[in-house]
Amino acid sequence: MGYDFSKSKDTIVAISTPIGSSAIGVVRISGDRAIDVVSDFFRSRGSKSLKNKKWGMYSGQFVDFDGRVIDDVIVLVMKAPNSYTGEDVVEIQAHGNVLILRTIVDRLLTKGLRIAEPGEFTRRAFLNGKMDLVQAEAVLGIVNAKTRKALHFSQCLYEGKLSNKLLGFSEEIKTFLAWVEAEIDFVDEEIPSDLWERTKANLRYIASEMKKLLATADNGRILLNGAVVVIAGKPNVGKSSLFNALLKKNRAIVSPYPGTTRDQIEEYISIEEIPVKLVDTAGLRDTYEPIEKEGIKRAWETLDRSDVVLFVLDATSIGGEDIEMFERFRQSLESLGFQSLNSKVVLVVNKTDINPTPVIPSYFSDLSCKCIKTSATRDIGIEELEKAIVELLIGSEKNYDDIVLFYEHQKHSLARAIECIERSITQENLPPELVAFELREALNALGEITGETTSEDILDIIFSSFCIGK
Repeated sequence: MGYDFSKSKDTIVAISTPIGSSAIGVVRISGDRAIDVVSDFFRSRGSKSLKNKKWGMYSGQFVDFDGRVIDDVIVLVMKAPNSYTGEDVVEIQAHGNVLILRTIVDRLLTKGLRIAEPGEFTRRAFLNGKMDLVQAEAVLGIVNAKTRKALHFSQCLYEGKLSNKLLGFSEEIKTFLAWVEAEIDFVDEEIPSDLWERTKANLRYIASEMKKLLATADNGRILLNGAVVVIAGKPNVGKSSLFNALLKKNRAIVSPYPGTTRDQIEEYISIEEIPVKLVDTAGLRDTYEPIEKEGIKRAWETLDRSDVVLFVLDATSIGGEDIEMFERFRQSLESLGFQSLNSKVVLVVNKTDINPTPVIPSYFSDLSCKCIKTSATRDIGIEELEKAIVELLIGSEKNYDDIVLFYEHQKHSLARAIECIERSITQENLPPELVAFELREALNALGEITGETTSEDILDIIFSSFCIGK
């Protein structure tokens, strides 16, 4: 069910800090009645009622209906329009005991307030013009960032760097659209004959700049949500040792006996500020043992869903079984429409402490995949392997300037804007009316990213991913 705009004038309340024990917990209230309702339960250390106080911070007690003290609190009053939501906002800072916070919320609900929906505070900020959709989504990125790099880019988006870039694109397109519409509306006027050629040249430049921004989308997804890196190979090649080496602690059981890892083991790590879910899988081989067989089945499924695969070979015995398993893996990727192995796979020749000069079959040496020699037990080649993983995930060169696309809908809308512009300039003898149509569609697509033309269904999806108190 979509957002009910008939309730957009309600005064809403929610706990805005994580549930659990902490020194401080925050209850947030937003709406026309926020100050009046809180004042019914707030006993200020001064003499004035909260209703008579201006924007600021006040200490006192939150009391029950009978005057019994529920907790000592600090109350922040922020009046419209100079608040997060653009409405009157009150934040109550109490001790971070969930019983206290829920009691405060329960008392406020008796006065006709309602619990905020997920993301409703930020949605109101968006609807009241306090931020655009890019900035609203950046709030979620700031809250959920797993690394300093993800936090940095989220903060850049919140500051409006992407919004300003998109606004620049839109303003340029509007200028070109005005030129085209002038040709339509003033057919009898003297319009420079080379106007359309100059317009096309400028549009080509805008499209090329948009493509540069679009190229950041995969990087943005990985920086925000993390990547899945899977360690695979036949049994006993040192996958678990490699897992432990990358993790920098002994998490997986290491054994000289094949088939030790029956089910996959997952841990989260950060490699050069990129959040990574590292997965150690069961050794790939044909087996009739039911538990190991199920583990191998899961391994194949995880390989298909991975961002990077570390395919491990044993430096002491690289042979036909390795080739057979890798070939099955390659065919599985091809069946999913994936063609470029060198953008997904790193060959890891492990146990080079035992055999420093392994003989690598031509099948593997002929592949375009990067090949790293390691000794997981002696921490040899691990740093080089980490760099290879990063290069596959986000490239070796920085192709962004503090601006990335984090979300899939941003990527699709920008791609559609580019397609509209390219159609307007590549189709021969396209009437000016259709050129204008394509340019308007490009503007609409850009507006979907900033929120100007975003459908309510998309807004519902975006804000439903927020927590209740944000």
